[in-house]
Amino acid sequence: MFFSPQEIAALIQEDQPFLDLTTRMLGIGDQAANMRFRCRQDITVAGTELAMKILDACGLTVTESQPSGALVATGTTLLAAEGSASAAHSAWKVAQNVLEYACGIATYSAQLVHQARQINPRVSVVATRKNIPGIRRFAVMAALAGGVMPHRLGISESVLVFDQHLAFLGGISPFLQQLAQYRRRVPSSKIVVEVQKTDHTLTDALALAQAGVAGIQFDKMTPGPLAEIAAKLRAVAPEVTLFAAGGITLANIQAYAATGMDALVTSAVYHAAPTDIGVEIRPV
Repeated sequence: MFFSPQEIAALIQEDQPFLDLTTRMLGIGDQAANMRFRCRQDITVAGTELAMKILDACGLTVTESQPSGALVATGTTLLAAEGSASAAHSAWKVAQNVLEYACGIATYSAQLVHQARQINPRVSVVATRKNIPGIRRFAVMAALAGGVMPHRLGISESVLVFDQHLAFLGGISPFLQQLAQYRRRVPSSKIVVEVQKTDHTLTDALALAQAGVAGIQFDKMTPGPLAEIAAKLRAVAPEVTLFAAGGITLANIQAYAATGMDALVTSAVYHAAPTDIGVEIRPV
């Protein structure tokens, strides 16, 4: 994931808009220092590449690092660097925040994938665009490190028709009547439609599948009914991609993985607890 020098500078300036008053007061800024980030729990690593850019921008030289995606044990050094005490204290909390939040998302993502694929080795776990505002690229970067792909990066690169869209067309029937025309408008995109939980969920899904939409997404349905719907859809349209979305977490992902859905859509990764990463800064 690319982060520009301007974005790196903005992260640093958020914590240090003028100067490091404490280090300046103590008069220790010019002393040589070693810096080390260690995890205090078993984690999936993420964000080290971004943290390295932060260290570099502050004037430190990185001497050791773990790549994003690595599974490491408690006590492992994620990053080490050397430089002045002033540079180390400037980078300290900015890089630590990046690592703690990124590794938290990556670790939870890896756990989701592991649990789901114990039940269904072919199921995909994908993340929604319901992230904390302003951090999508950061969050996607961290989720990718844990093996969770993005479901949608935004509304510009994929087609997903919601009930909120169908309301302006008059429902599913008018949409299906124009489906061939919609395909011609976006020839390089797959058309996916979300079906709401109603008394006619199965009827709508069958109509969509038989009409040849690329994918059908089911929102906030429990595993039992989903499994029944999946079996019936497979019988008439085995090529359609089926998505389950809404409320999928580590606590229930195995139940959803057993439904026969092709992909499990979750936003839980963005609410993962930060990991515990300790930072040592010592004089040389």
